[in-house]
Order: sequence, then structure tokens, then C-alpha cells
Amino acid sequence: MKLALVFFSVLTSLSLLVSQQGTPTVACRGTVLPIALLPGPKMTGPSLPLRFGGTREAPRPPIHSFITEKGFRLVIKNREEFSDFWKRFTGQINPSNGTLPMPELDFTKEMVIVAAMGMRPSSGYWIFVDGVCEVDGQVEVYITKVEGQCGAAFGVLTYPADAVRIPKTDLPVVYRETEMSCTEWRTRLGFPRGLN
Repeated sequence: MKLALVFFSVLTSLSLLVSQQGTPTVACRGTVLPIALLPGPKMTGPSLPLRFGGTREAPRPPIHSFITEKGFRLVIKNREEFSDFWKRFTGQINPSNGTLPMPELDFTKEMVIVAAMGMRPSSGYWIFVDGVCEVDGQVEVYITKVEGQCGAAFGVLTYPADAVRIPKTDLPVVYRETEMSCTEWRTRLGFPRGLN
């Protein structure tokens, strides 16, 4: 019985220690690949920290939202695939909002990674690509999802998404996903604890 209590105490202490430290840092054991957003309007806002150092802009137009009931991940390697994706993307947009021209991309040098979260019941949800690493004959794409209403949330349906450009490769793509609470997210962005 005493041994069980000691074991329980050790596990409890370890879990408290891990929860205080937040999400563990992940190291790229291979080559860190650069991330670039799709061409679109410049936005102001907080920079998002990347897994392997540096920052990037938050998801922004054109693809910061993708109307779909269920989430998906997509690798686009050529103009035809991107054209099909763009038709699907813009087909959901109300024509009275105008048309979005398809961004010009160089598919001889780059490919596109899309991460869509699917329908959420309010604002305050996020998804973003925050690291890409080429290692062991594959490309690992790191995605962070912030689940739960983070910050001031509005009671409207939202469809969080992110799309980035990375150097073109024929290696298989593997997704490494992390789900984060609002508190962890705010800490990662450098906001004081307890501020919601």
C-alpha cells in the first residue's frame, strides 16, 4: 500500500512539473525548411513562434478560413492541383464579396500545405503550420491547433485554416499535430498568465 502511495505521489509530481513547463520543445533532427505564406494582403498582429526558432505571420487572407464541415490536410504540388483547390475554396465565397484572383506560385520550386480545422461553433479557434523539418527521408509538417474559445469569442460559425508554401520535394509528407489550450497558447505568445 505504501509503495502504491509513493508511486502515486511521484506520478502526481511529474504531471504537475510537465504542466508547469507547457508544451515540450521539439527539435528538428534534420533540415529545417522555410515557411512562407501565400501572396495576399499584409496584416498586422502578433507574430507566431515557430517550433525551430523564428516567427511567422498569423494565418491571413486569402486562406485563413476554408468552409468545410470536417478538417483536412492537403499537399499541393502543381498548378492543376492548386487550380482545383482554388475553385473549391472560392466556390464557397459569396459572389457579392467579389472574386479572389488565384495567387501566382512557382510550382517548380515550391509546394503548398493546407491545414483546415473544419467547422467550429464560434471564433477563438486557430490552426497553423509552425514548423517543417526534412528528416529520415520524409517531410514532417508541424501543426498546432488551439481548441476552445481563446479570447473574446463571437457566436458565429468559423472555419479556421492555414496555407503555407514550402520548398518543393518528392518526399512523403507526415503531419505532427499538437492540440493546445487557450492558456498554453497565450503563454506561448508571451501574454501574462491569468489574462484571457
